[in-house]
Amino acid sequence: MAVADSGYGSEENYRFMDEAGMEAHVKYNRFHIEQRPRYKPNPFHHDNFHYNAAEDYYVCPMGQHMTRIGTTRSKTASGYRSESTRYRAENCQECPLRCLCYKAKGDRRTIEVNHRLNGYKRKARELLTSEEGLKHRGRRCIESEAVFGQMKFNMAYRRFRHFGKTRSRWTLPSSLLPSTSGKCARK
Repeated sequence: MAVADSGYGSEENYRFMDEAGMEAHVKYNRFHIEQRPRYKPNPFHHDNFHYNAAEDYYVCPMGQHMTRIGTTRSKTASGYRSESTRYRAENCQECPLRCLCYKAKGDRRTIEVNHRLNGYKRKARELLTSEEGLKHRGRRCIESEAVFGQMKFNMAYRRFRHFGKTRSRWTLPSSLLPSTSGKCARK
């Protein structure tokens, strides 16, 4: 099982955890916004469009079909390859909602969707909002954030002072040593 903040909610990390058989209680970038009581989903954001998986098309808020026009591939800095599918509306020129939907100069809206990442996000949302997920999310704040808070506030530690992998590798453990030794002494 893995519990982490939204900074770790990438397709690459979700896929690694899935292939390793780990339960990923890892937030994605908009999770906190979606959990707010006053959150209202934007009907013009492509995540909220209806998707017909059988025929592979999206439906915009005006009811127009957005058909598949191709795929794009991207590569992260770590070398992970990701694939997104592009969909384009048939005609947006006479649409009364066009000004709310998009502001591009073209006559048709195009969206890019990463289906694999969306699947991982759905799975993460289910895990995070479950009873067990709420327990893990609450416990994570107590366990790890307190140590970093102590480092920043009590020890005035704001940033790594060394550069390069070999030097910065020892920075964090050496800064945590006073915290852990202090806990041991108090017990």
